[in-house]
Amino acid sequence: MLYVSILTSDRSQDPELWATIWQGTAPPSINLIGAYNMGNDKRVFIWEGEALADIQFMDRFNEVGVLETSPAFDRTSGWQAAFSKDIDAFREGRRRAGREQQEAAVDLRTRGMNAPNRHAARAAARAWTEEQEIK
Repeated sequence: MLYVSILTSDRSQDPELWATIWQGTAPPSINLIGAYNMGNDKRVFIWEGEALADIQFMDRFNEVGVLETSPAFDRTSGWQAAFSKDIDAFREGRRRAGREQQEAAVDLRTRGMNAPNRHAARAAARAWTEEQEIK
């Protein structure tokens, strides 16, 4: 399972953070994919874990700050399609969804893409939402 954890900690406690993490051994099933220091007191960890021991290891961060962890679902291809305005790539990525769901998702995105500005795009999304509630 893929997880994203956000650690908020006072940077003055970094020596305790490093000592805590370096003490002991991480479980072999944990896989750290990325670790990013933000421009504030936050750090982001992207990791994979399979066992309770993996979550317990990451819980060590709570000794020197507050760690918020959530499972993450890779939706990169959909976001890439949105950034490049490639509705066909988005449609292809939605093939697993039922035909009706796929077409509804494509319709929403097409309305946003064809709107003259962001305000009109949000209005189109609200209209789309109302139409979906009627169905």
